[in-house]
Amino acid sequence: MNRIDFFKQFFAGTALLFLPKPEAAKPVNEMRLCSPYVAGFQYYRGPEIESQLHKNNLLTLKREPTNPHDCYAIEVFRDGDKLGYLPRAENKVIARLMDQGVEVKARILEVDREAYNYQKVKVKVFYETT
Repeated sequence: MNRIDFFKQFFAGTALLFLPKPEAAKPVNEMRLCSPYVAGFQYYRGPEIESQLHKNNLLTLKREPTNPHDCYAIEVFRDGDKLGYLPRAENKVIARLMDQGVEVKARILEVDREAYNYQKVKVKVFYETT
């Protein structure tokens, strides 16, 4: 190895010492807001797609501020199919968070195919923090 090759390797190796270290992925924590049953399940697409609903399915929540019955209404969807709403008793704080831009999510905790329609699908409503 000649002197030039030695210095090339030496400086290339020491340059690596000064490169910034990649940041470790920060763990994501789920902050649970509530765990209600989906309200109105029997009036929407819920009964039609009940066999496709499984524990840990991710659901989409969508605000519906123009709802004539509840200005804090939050719709619950799975892949574009409306399952119902978050219950009125549970939705006020969640609606305000969503209105402030917090990305609130939901996940199925349990599907009880033998239960009454208003207790078929229990969900976990949460947002993620780092």
